[in-house]
Amino acid sequence: MRITLFILFISITTSFAQLVKQESFETLMTRGKAEFKKEFEEQNFTEAVADFRKAVALKPENPEAHYFLGYAYSRLNAKDGSAIVDMNLDLNYRSSEELEQVIQLTPKYTGELVVLDPYSKLTAEWGSMAMCYANRDKTDSMVWAFNEGKRRGGFSDFFLNVNRKILSQCSKHAILISSGDNMTFSLWYLQTIQNYRPDVTVIDISLLNTTWYPQFIRSKSHVAFDQPQAVIDTMEYLPWKDSSVTVRNKYAYKDFSWKVSTPVYDGYLQRSDQLFLSILKANEFESDVYFTIGFSKDDQLGLKECSLSKILVSEVNTKGEKPYAFETYLSEITKAFELTKSINMNSQDQIYFVDNLRYDLILHLEEQNELGNKKGVKQLIKLLDTYTPEDQFPYWTAEIGNYVDYLRKQR
Repeated sequence: MRITLFILFISITTSFAQLVKQESFETLMTRGKAEFKKEFEEQNFTEAVADFRKAVALKPENPEAHYFLGYAYSRLNAKDGSAIVDMNLDLNYRSSEELEQVIQLTPKYTGELVVLDPYSKLTAEWGSMAMCYANRDKTDSMVWAFNEGKRRGGFSDFFLNVNRKILSQCSKHAILISSGDNMTFSLWYLQTIQNYRPDVTVIDISLLNTTWYPQFIRSKSHVAFDQPQAVIDTMEYLPWKDSSVTVRNKYAYKDFSWKVSTPVYDGYLQRSDQLFLSILKANEFESDVYFTIGFSKDDQLGLKECSLSKILVSEVNTKGEKPYAFETYLSEITKAFELTKSINMNSQDQIYFVDNLRYDLILHLEEQNELGNKKGVKQLIKLLDTYTPEDQFPYWTAEIGNYVDYLRKQR
């Protein structure tokens, strides 16, 4: 009887221990994830790293634990763009190694995301490290960081091909306004490692909110500001009423005007808006200005309404150019879709990016349908079916897919 009770006790104790172990993993993950959702000033990624390290020890084969540990190391290293200049290589290695482990465990990561998938986050980590070295005038180290990031799984062929095409569409000595890690860092990689179109000045709109980046632009490029450094350093939020802004158009010897509104920070221009406007005033459109594809309308300082879309880029239309004729558009959008041949279908970010192209095409599809251009509708639908079949590239909403199906039947 005693032996039976002892065995029962051991069985219950073992089951309870296993339950506690499982609960401990979930508790650690939940508590660590909560750190990312706190207000910026309240976040403590030292504690998050400790939680995720314990979670990884409990379940070393769990990709989500490694993913969040890699992200926590990254935030501990640089919580935002302001801290890029103070990045620590050891922490960068730790973040990279965890993200690489995620890809080894499951090439197609399907767990919860903070922002970027593991491939894109590797690009962001090593791209940031490269810029840290660039700001310190350590060119050899910058080149090494870019190459190391590529070797470890960042800087995908797909995004490099997309951004190579973007640079090729820019005029000589253009200013290219970029946003997003896969765009900005890939552009800088191409210019640094492949020496491709270094004449184009790539400006990341988000980094203009930092103090170090405007100084970097002033010292490393031909782009200037119309304000002295002392004023730039103190810029924060500027009260603003929606109104027109006029900048001299040096190229055409006349003024260029547009309406600047504040859709995000109602009644204020944030620091990046003011600095972008300062660049435009100093440049006087002597250099053509472009935006990369997928750029938020709210971050374009009202210039979207007077920009000309060229699919992968949009150009501030200071010369009064006309939009593409349909045949030209069809040729260019086909070239853009051909870039998807190099896509990594394990990368959610690369798959999502293709929606930018598909959205552009669907707008033209709707336009050609209204014009009664049945041949054009058929050609555009064929492009969709060839390069973005719905089983591989699901539509954001069922309504869009249903609309395309409707046109497919009507053709």
